[in-house]
Amino acid sequence: MRTYFFGDLHGNVDALDVCLRCLEGQKADEVYCLGDLAGWLPFGDRTFVRLRSMGFPTVAGNHDLLIAGAITDFVGQLDRMQATAYNAGLLFAEEGAIEYILALPLSIDREDFTIVHHSPFDLPASGSAPTIECFGYLDPAALRHATPLWRNYPKRLIFSGHDHIPAIYELPEGGEVKVHRPGPKKDLTLYLNDNSRYWIKAGSVGGPYRDGTPVANSVLYDSEEQTITMLRIPYDTKPLSEALSSHRFYRNLATIKKYIEILSLGHGS
Repeated sequence: MRTYFFGDLHGNVDALDVCLRCLEGQKADEVYCLGDLAGWLPFGDRTFVRLRSMGFPTVAGNHDLLIAGAITDFVGQLDRMQATAYNAGLLFAEEGAIEYILALPLSIDREDFTIVHHSPFDLPASGSAPTIECFGYLDPAALRHATPLWRNYPKRLIFSGHDHIPAIYELPEGGEVKVHRPGPKKDLTLYLNDNSRYWIKAGSVGGPYRDGTPVANSVLYDSEEQTITMLRIPYDTKPLSEALSSHRFYRNLATIKKYIEILSLGHGS
């Protein structure tokens, strides 16, 4: 079985297009979206409509829930709050969009893996509503906190997005966590160890790219070959860079200014 994972689209339809073209050549049996269909960029309606029409099983991301008004943000996240408000205006005008988001599950369990936007260890208790605190980041402190729970987690594999930094975290039986990262523009294939657990952070399709590399990221899991492949898909970032630079509202956001600088590295790809 070949299973394809991608997420964190964030309104970047150019990156989504190359990701879907990549998918066509992967001969995937199943496809899952890891959430954040919109948010950050001012074109969230485009990626949302495109993804919804494809019918892939999808989990809710923090940006999706923020846009739908299901959770509220940290008070210091000024750029993100402004981007959320802008995208909410787009999606509240899109028929059925908010209802679709509110119906998305926070996690999906399959025989040997769990799919979640960030972490299965930060999900709300059964019957409780999510909060923004459910969506931290997998920094060293968070990883140390999660490791004891991870050792006893019922699924061997966890697939998630959110951090916008592609990485495979390996937890050997009785050992310390190892981290496997792809090169800046190079795919990574890892053969799985029978005695290890794996937490796969797929990276972002649409950015902002927190690892500084403007490529569309996705993951392929081959259960027969027992491999995980992190795919780094280049695309021409110049059209998006120009669209953001000329956007009278977005070009003033500090996060977007930094994003435009990173996008300049992918012009003509």
